[in-house]
Amino acid sequence: MVDIRIPGQRVPRLFDARDLKLWVGYKAVVEVDGSEYIGQVTSVPRRREPHTKPLRVVRIATEEDFRLERELREYGREIRKEAQKLVRDYQIRGVEFIGCDVSLDRSHAEVKYAAESRVDLSQIIRRLRETFNLRVTLKQFSFIERSGCASGCDTCGLPLCCSIWSGCRSQPVGVRHAKQQGITPSDKIYGVCGEVKCCMRYEHEVYKEFKERAPFKNSTVTYQGQEGQVVDYAVVQDAVFVQFGEKRSDRQLIPLDRLARENPGVQPADREDREEPEGE
Repeated sequence: MVDIRIPGQRVPRLFDARDLKLWVGYKAVVEVDGSEYIGQVTSVPRRREPHTKPLRVVRIATEEDFRLERELREYGREIRKEAQKLVRDYQIRGVEFIGCDVSLDRSHAEVKYAAESRVDLSQIIRRLRETFNLRVTLKQFSFIERSGCASGCDTCGLPLCCSIWSGCRSQPVGVRHAKQQGITPSDKIYGVCGEVKCCMRYEHEVYKEFKERAPFKNSTVTYQGQEGQVVDYAVVQDAVFVQFGEKRSDRQLIPLDRLARENPGVQPADREDREEPEGE
């Protein structure tokens, strides 16, 4: 499987790389909804379970494909300008056309626009189809979608997830994902698009599953005959911090597999390679 960004698409799409030698940055001709486009590879092909039905890579792009792409880019500008002119003619306010992508066979054009509210653009579609004699669809672009197309880096120093990974927005991301991981909601959890960062969801299921097995925070547990209070989690280590006294030095990091021996209901993860400390 390989992720490929198609011009104007919100996030990269998942494709079957077959036996093609594709590397990050390569251009390839791909088939989407019966039309062919030139996309850019954003991830190294690797074996993995597809999160959606993969599309087909036709071939690695050639010089002829690049020449045709340049022609179609200019053709798309003509369609976009005509759409903007029609909006003025029909006196439709609050609509701005921001781009147009045309398939390699000139059978389909997708025109992107931004609008302040929902508007009826059926007349614009009809006129564009009559003028250019091809299938035309209009797609409204939000700020978050435009951010993914523009790409760039976030505060982590890495490229935006929505510009390189096809599954980054396969499910909604919200503040609850940050709270689930014990992160206090602040400006740091928001990406350059203004929405909660996609990475807040990547480990959500891990934290959710851990909390189902671990004791609640502020609950009392027993360890080696002493009673203590659970004050924090260490999910990666499958452990919890337990406070046995008033000083911070009285706090201990205890794995769930040891805590489960004296506390019914605590369920450790399977850790066959966990090393037992000396003396136990």
